[in-house]
Amino acid sequence: MKAELVDKINDGKLDPAAELGLVISFAENLKGDILQRFHRNETDKMDKRFTEFILIEAVRMLLDLPPVTFYNFLRGNEKLRSAMGLKHLKSLGNYMDFKRKRKKLDVRFKDVSIRNFDGKSEEDYALDNFKIEVDLNKYRSGKKIKQETFDAEFQHSTTKGTIVGFQASLLINLSNFSLQKLEINSIKTAKKDIWEEMVLETLGTKQGNKKSVIADGGFFAYDNYLRSVRQRVTPIINPRSGLEEEVKEKLEEASVNIEWFDTQNSKQFKKLLEEFEEIMGEAVEKSLNYDDFKLERSKIEHIFKIAKEIFGMKDLHTYSKKTALWRAFAAVYVSTLFYQFLERNEINPHRAMGLLSHNKDAW
Repeated sequence: MKAELVDKINDGKLDPAAELGLVISFAENLKGDILQRFHRNETDKMDKRFTEFILIEAVRMLLDLPPVTFYNFLRGNEKLRSAMGLKHLKSLGNYMDFKRKRKKLDVRFKDVSIRNFDGKSEEDYALDNFKIEVDLNKYRSGKKIKQETFDAEFQHSTTKGTIVGFQASLLINLSNFSLQKLEINSIKTAKKDIWEEMVLETLGTKQGNKKSVIADGGFFAYDNYLRSVRQRVTPIINPRSGLEEEVKEKLEEASVNIEWFDTQNSKQFKKLLEEFEEIMGEAVEKSLNYDDFKLERSKIEHIFKIAKEIFGMKDLHTYSKKTALWRAFAAVYVSTLFYQFLERNEINPHRAMGLLSHNKDAW
């Protein structure tokens, strides 16, 4: 992206030229670095339409344009048209026809290999829970929610009081802001179960690379510390006030995972034991000095804000878990790519979010 456009955005001057320059640059990156590798040669035409749909939705949401206006704009802008290089959804008619059939493909989005601008990454992650709010529309009385006709549930918001929505959990790789996993659970799901699903089942290993996961105090549980270190995951969880010494004692007394040592190789046995002690020591030190990692963990909130304010995850018009998961997954995935794009071009994320925030319903 041109330096003068980056300077304009960082100075808070998002004029039409700067906005279009940013959008075109992001479209070129998304098309060239991501979507061309989204599928192999044997991919069918429907999948190719699907990837173009992702590109179209991302671009039109950045421009804050409804589909009809977007296609009119695209016809008159050769640079954007060239950057997007649409072949299958070139017209509004193609787009609307695909959108009617798209619901049958929603589940396939998560099956596609998720790619990022920066393929290299370290094993440092952040886990957080957040609420996806639902716009009740004509169901404002909540009658169907009470009758459990929908998957959405009543929840409490510190700013809005009672809301309706879903509890979502997001795991991202902090080294390149790539999406690792996103799931939706019942509001009643215990944090220990969420940690099991999001962290241990996803990252846990007996002999692979060591990982670190930063999470706030909502995930505090002794089991989360103990089970993690036995699966080569360093849990950096904010301990509850007054329980720091108990956390330290339990970790220092933790027994090793016996499955690690099912080997006749004494050198490997010794190495694994040393690494277990190292992971345990890091868990104690880092968890008890959690404030040192608050800034890193807070970066995951940028992804939430971008997804909600720019890429259509705010006030979803959906009431089923399956549909909400698809929409949230699409919005969060594109948001991680956009955040990577901002970092790559040294654009201030706070500034960009403030300038580009819109209230949209998409996907």
